[in-house]
Amino acid sequence: MSVVETAPSGASPADAVASLAVEDLHVAFGGNRVLIGVDLNFTPGFNGLIGPNGAGKTTVFNVVSGYVRSSEGAVQLHGEDVLHMSRTQRVKAGIGRTFQAPRLILDATVMENTLLGRHHLFRWGHFAELLLLPQQRREETEARQICMDMLDRFGLADVAHEEAGALSLGSQKLVEVARALVANPTVVLLDEPAAGLGADDVTVLLRGLREIQAERNLCVIIIEHDLQLVTSLCPKISVLHFGEIISEGSPEHVTSDPAVIEAYLGHGFEAEDGGEIHEVEGPLSEHHHIDHVEEESSLEEVWTDDDAPEQEESS
Repeated sequence: MSVVETAPSGASPADAVASLAVEDLHVAFGGNRVLIGVDLNFTPGFNGLIGPNGAGKTTVFNVVSGYVRSSEGAVQLHGEDVLHMSRTQRVKAGIGRTFQAPRLILDATVMENTLLGRHHLFRWGHFAELLLLPQQRREETEARQICMDMLDRFGLADVAHEEAGALSLGSQKLVEVARALVANPTVVLLDEPAAGLGADDVTVLLRGLREIQAERNLCVIIIEHDLQLVTSLCPKISVLHFGEIISEGSPEHVTSDPAVIEAYLGHGFEAEDGGEIHEVEGPLSEHHHIDHVEEESSLEEVWTDDDAPEQEESS
């Protein structure tokens, strides 16, 4: 298991029950060990997961959501093991996620893409749809209203009936966040949600996330290279480096940890109370920049017959 310096008691949310627990997780692609005995506990609220490119952050998300099979370890959602579940089953259990590059159907409308997040909640299937049963029509009307309300929270109501491919990258990422949230998850995995967004879109994103998290008491886990965003949003941050957790705790603790500064932040940096960060000598290490590469060169995916994986591109 990981040996990690943690923040003193009280520096991060205490005594909270973990919504998502990752225990002694190991993943390897060929001879490349990507995760090595990773232990993580995520509680309701905002949780940050940071680290240099290739540290294994996205691999953690891929294991939790069923895109990658671990060689050892456990993943528990509210105390229930999920590693035996298909991706669809994990969505039904309460795990939602987004991706670094949005996975939308580009020739479908924004509304149609968002509705996909509700499909596992529908009581009436395609047969009822073909028969135009009143129950099915009511269910779809209700689902469309839920999706429209969510799109409105993220400033997308006006483009609900436009094709997703016509939107900017930033707007596409907001659509994917909306789609994940209409699925009624209890745990949401956001993989670099602010990367590529302009300042106005980031404001819309954070406002919507804060509102929904407070309303639903969600566990939100964010991978992000924008350190200012993470330290201002997340009371607890975990740091991955070469597949191992090297630090955990409050923004102040993590950003002043010598191991984190050496591995990720670079020197000429300090954090103030409340998580504000600024340069004190020179530019920060290049590791914290938004520009990045995909972490995995290949994925070993978990699926069932009704849950076939999409082909991943190597990078």
